Amino acid sequence: MNAAEKQLRDMLTEGEQRLKDIEQRLRGSHSASFSEQAVEREGDEVDERLEESVTREIALIRFALERISSGEYQTCSSCGEEINEARLKALPYTTICINCAEKG
Repeated sequence: MNAAEKQLRDMLTEGEQRLKDIEQRLRGSHSASFSEQAVEREGDEVDERLEESVTREIALIRFALERISSGEYQTCSSCGEEINEARLKALPYTTICINCAEKG
């Protein structure tokens, strides 16, 4: 296992644990007090957004692991050029090089 794959697997484990924690909070019991329920609902909305974000990140990490397996990890999916190693270290699940990212 190379360094990038290890980093991604560690990120995946961490993401899956965060997702489990968020889901547990969302399934937790709520207070009987109406004022406390309002605050809890606001917290639930934040957790729901976090859940969406973590779920997206997990999907990107899994896709990056697939790209490693297929040998495409360091190749930009847009232009076909090599993705700079510094970019992959900063954003290990990226699929595009910095030039394509800047073009937007």
